[in-house]
Amino acid sequence: MATHSPPRATLRRGLKVQGNVIGALIMRELHTRYGRDNIGYVWLILEPMMLATMIALLHQQTGGHLGNDIKPVPFALIGYCIFIMFRSIFGRAEGALEANLPLLYHKTVTIFDILLARALLEAAGCLLSFMILMGLAMATGLAGLPARPLYVCLGVASMFFLAFGLSLVVCAFTYENRAMGRLVHPIAYIMLPLSGVFVMLQWVPAKFRPFFSAIPMSHIFEMLRYGWFTSAVPYYIDGWYLAGWIFGSTLIGLLAIAAVKRKIHMP
Repeated sequence: MATHSPPRATLRRGLKVQGNVIGALIMRELHTRYGRDNIGYVWLILEPMMLATMIALLHQQTGGHLGNDIKPVPFALIGYCIFIMFRSIFGRAEGALEANLPLLYHKTVTIFDILLARALLEAAGCLLSFMILMGLAMATGLAGLPARPLYVCLGVASMFFLAFGLSLVVCAFTYENRAMGRLVHPIAYIMLPLSGVFVMLQWVPAKFRPFFSAIPMSHIFEMLRYGWFTSAVPYYIDGWYLAGWIFGSTLIGLLAIAAVKRKIHMP
């Protein structure tokens, strides 16, 4: 008589397999993208660090505080490092499926796994860069400790899940659609000045505030700054609106990925 594994053991086994698949995909992506020559994997951290450092130095040269305890260097690092994470996850989703089609020969590998591995890799590089640069800024007196660390963690998690949900949509809608794929990178750069990276909503004139509030990333940056700076205010954070964007984009992305999967025929 056949024996059935208890649901908990089956779930544990499935999660272990899933973790092994994601780990293998991350290592493959690291080796494919950066190789082992010269500084190799260090580029994962060094590239966003160089960009964020230049932006932070430019802000420091503007001089002074942006208001009470809000200093220019941590303000720039919070905005730009976290935006790089969004841009990398969102932008690299275009063409991700075509580049990894051979992996789908393996039954344990799915499109979702490929995109999740890429997103985790991008997030790890950007967050490590952020922690190193912010640590140096705090050590030199250019930044202080976060006032509300939980909000900082919540903001980072929100940005990751929003970017990942949108990456599912991008991957599905750009598959076999080159024209739409060419719009992805311009959209990512256009979002830089519109998403609240370099401005707080309380500084925006009231008549323009609804426009910026309609962009979900502006709520994330408000959350991050409220978490880091004591004098920042939470009045312009709409958690329900942000959650709607995250769950909505993820749901649409999963449905779109499922539709694309049916079009892929492995010989």
